[in-house]
Amino acid sequence: MIDKMQSRQLQDKPLGVYLIEAALITPTQLNLALNEQKGSGKRLGQILAERGWVEQPTIEFLMSKVILPERKTDKKQSHLDESNSQNPTEKMAAQPLSKPPIRELKFHLSVLKTVRFLLVLVFCFISIHLLVQFSLYRLPDYPLKESLTLLFNLDREQNFPTLYSCLTLLFCAVLLAIIAHEKKATGDRYTRYWRALSIIFLYLSLDEILSLHERTIEPVRNVIPTGGVFYFAWVIPASVLVLVFLLVFLRFLAHLPTGIRNLFLMAGTIYIGGALGMEMVNGYHAELTGRENMMYVILFTIEELLEMLGIIVFVYALLSYISKYMKGANLQLRASIQTK
Repeated sequence: MIDKMQSRQLQDKPLGVYLIEAALITPTQLNLALNEQKGSGKRLGQILAERGWVEQPTIEFLMSKVILPERKTDKKQSHLDESNSQNPTEKMAAQPLSKPPIRELKFHLSVLKTVRFLLVLVFCFISIHLLVQFSLYRLPDYPLKESLTLLFNLDREQNFPTLYSCLTLLFCAVLLAIIAHEKKATGDRYTRYWRALSIIFLYLSLDEILSLHERTIEPVRNVIPTGGVFYFAWVIPASVLVLVFLLVFLRFLAHLPTGIRNLFLMAGTIYIGGALGMEMVNGYHAELTGRENMMYVILFTIEELLEMLGIIVFVYALLSYISKYMKGANLQLRASIQTK
């Protein structure tokens, strides 16, 4: 009876126990991997390899040379013992129920393909916008002229370019949330910074579609007389917030790997240069000559282009960080189907 129980224990011993006994991982690392396995549905070995705690060849060697032979031997012995001790009714009851089939859909994000796709979209939006604006000022009326202007004008809200900007900012927020979740699982001390960045980009996404920043123009003008480069008065509180952001996140930026930090700074410079820098230039020009002229069109086109390019650089930075320092980006959708 004791031999039978020992055989059952060996047969059921999981991979994690073998790895701990071999001093390849610690119990803390195993607990973290098991917690991630509950939420992601990944195999334990895959999680350990992605985190860089155990090499994949090591896991495969252990499985093929130690675990599977041991389990096979114990399974045969256990089967013989059960066959000798059970009657036919008990044997049927002891048979495990078939598990419902699991279908997995895996989506792998390619850094370069994602960036190329976003660049193509930006090129299309800028090209259509310029053509529409040229026709607006240089061509006579034609069918759908007003509709095309509303749908592709970069200086308007709630159209296709705005939807694109909203979704790309939301995509950044999701990527930052994924990184924050991973950092929290490993006990990283900068987790709150990643989480805060995710919230900030979620707000920027909402602001893009709802134009929240423009609602501050009148309140600021009521307090401070504005004009010239501060014609669009919202740039004043926005500039203060950017300065506070830099001071708060300075230590976070310093801890990042050099290449990723440079990409973060490049993305921020391009985006803020468009959102604030070019907005000030646009305000100065708008106060002098108005907004209904081709020069203003060119200026706000440059502004929107810089914002879009800044977000693309940031997307590239986040995907590169996930790929290089988090063992790849992997999104899984799992659907279980119960068979009757």
